[in-house]
Amino acid sequence: MKLSKKVLSIILFSALSAATFAANEAGNVDTIFNDKAFQNVPKNGQDVKRFVVPTNGIIALEVDGKVNLLSSNGRFVFQGTMYDTWAKKNLATMEDISKYASIIPIKELKLNVADLHPAVWGNGPKKVLMFTDPNCAYCANSLNQLADLDPKEYTVNVLSLGALGQKSQERNKELFCASDRYRADRAIIGHDTKQKFEQIKDCNLQPLVRRQVTAQVLGVSMIPFIIRDDGTYSIGAPKQGLKSFLEGK
Repeated sequence: MKLSKKVLSIILFSALSAATFAANEAGNVDTIFNDKAFQNVPKNGQDVKRFVVPTNGIIALEVDGKVNLLSSNGRFVFQGTMYDTWAKKNLATMEDISKYASIIPIKELKLNVADLHPAVWGNGPKKVLMFTDPNCAYCANSLNQLADLDPKEYTVNVLSLGALGQKSQERNKELFCASDRYRADRAIIGHDTKQKFEQIKDCNLQPLVRRQVTAQVLGVSMIPFIIRDDGTYSIGAPKQGLKSFLEGK
């Protein structure tokens, strides 16, 4: 099946627009495939619907009623049907993709979060996963909003990744290998970037490796990346605020 010139033009323009915004605002975790990037899509066809698939590097675009899967740099267009191995369904329409790819079914995946050694906030029945980085300002904003939550309602498992370069990796390792893990976990949740910690000798880094693998499997492409109790996720800090996002508002 050949793609029309109009479809190719829209797809390429969408990708280039997204890439331009990402390059110009590299410090903002919510720039890739954001609303601004798609405002410049040509208007000579039907509205272009798009959905960022929760895997690294794929976006779904619906142009004139047809779904196209696009690599993040706009070079590759995948034709055919997307199959969701978690939902065990063919995702042939934008409605299917929006419905099933909007959920990361943590409970069904039976992920043992404790194996990843998270920093834990609260002890409530609603479980939340939050992927962060020690040097991520947007993560700090979301972490600060934990104060708006009821700790008896939510348990927030914070998984710190060394995602923003060497300094983040070094700080992440220092926090993980701290002899006083309680204080280190409070530093993660409080986004304390300066406090130093004595280190455990022969620190086992396997849980950190598992964190990275888990983040990749779950499609964590930007941080903060937040998954609430029902599996709905936020790529970047929720625009409506953490509390409203977790409440489904």
